[in-house]
Amino acid sequence: MNAGDLSALIQQFLLFHGARYVSRADEDNWKTVPVSLLVPAQPIESLQLAAGEWLVLPWDMPSLSHLQAWLERLAAAGSRPRVIVLAMTKAHVSDHQIAELANAHRLEIVSVCADPLQVVGSAQAQLVAHAFNADMQRSMQNCNPLTQLAGVGDGRDPDVFAERLRHTAPHAPVTRAMTVLNVAVYVAMVLAALAWPSRRDPGVLSTIMSGFDVNQLVGWGANASQHMVAEPWRLLTSAFLHGNLLHVGMNMLALWQLGAMAERLLGSRAFLAVYLLAALGGAVASFDWHLYSGGHAVSVGASGAVFGVLGATIGFALARRDTIPRRIYQSLLRSGGTFVILNFALGLAVSVIDNAAHLGGLVTGVLGGAALSRELPPGPQPKPAVQALVIVAILAGLGLFFRLGLGQLG
Repeated sequence: MNAGDLSALIQQFLLFHGARYVSRADEDNWKTVPVSLLVPAQPIESLQLAAGEWLVLPWDMPSLSHLQAWLERLAAAGSRPRVIVLAMTKAHVSDHQIAELANAHRLEIVSVCADPLQVVGSAQAQLVAHAFNADMQRSMQNCNPLTQLAGVGDGRDPDVFAERLRHTAPHAPVTRAMTVLNVAVYVAMVLAALAWPSRRDPGVLSTIMSGFDVNQLVGWGANASQHMVAEPWRLLTSAFLHGNLLHVGMNMLALWQLGAMAERLLGSRAFLAVYLLAALGGAVASFDWHLYSGGHAVSVGASGAVFGVLGATIGFALARRDTIPRRIYQSLLRSGGTFVILNFALGLAVSVIDNAAHLGGLVTGVLGGAALSRELPPGPQPKPAVQALVIVAILAGLGLFFRLGLGQLG
């Protein structure tokens, strides 16, 4: 076991016995950083220890003479712990002093200095072993051995949660890849449009600003009801097409802002699955809605997937509300709800906005985000087989709704 692992175990042990972190503001990085570990004092009169129990004591004195007297009082009160853990933040007691005191009282004493971590005493191995009993295993589900101080402890602490997120998922590669892919497809469409035979004005500026005509969009794979029976793949390809510069710009800005957090919470693989499922969910909802409304429409855009990304963060918050900081839970729901309300209101005011696609992507994202959510490592992670079953189940549901829409064409 390396020093980092031992540090995490010892600190988790202290937290299990009532310790807490004291943080300071890091104004340069807009966060708070844990700087010390406090262990609450307990009066000797209130201690009722059976033989063999462990006792954690705060100890910031350079000498053990006071501890000698304290142990004598403890023995007189009828309590005899097997191991005493001295939790210190400043003082350093030599291993020779600890050995003498332990021999005199026939017990194990271990000294733990939290900052920087030092462990002194013959009970070190037992301390580590004790960390793996049943109670400690439950309390250590969120123990993070990647750090020596920050990130260790209860995941509902905002500082701990932020540190875990930083170590677990410092980047969002899928969000970047999807943004680049959508922009690349749009650029390819613009270049191809310059040579389109039916185009009256082949100028680059006109193509970018006025957008593409329906025939061009259908040719690239738009969501067009009259082609769906023979070409169902349009449900996915339409999510990577955009009508004009404003369309792709707004969607990619939203994806960039929402995607990074969603991907870091879910993990890149689960995020990619939710993104693609939400793209399909938005396209199916748009397809069905326009058919049930009695019309045929051509739709394109990543907005269904973007709403799915937002839905995934909401689903994650709902599914993991007991394991994430309360203020983060509230922030995810509040910001997500505001985004949804404003965008649906805009969709009602602007006829070309496809609210059906937004709703389909949002619902798919909420379901996918909740079902594929995880605890931040090193908490228990969902099994790949279970995640695969979730993806198949969502695909089956989308397939059912798609077939209902196809029935309207028959």
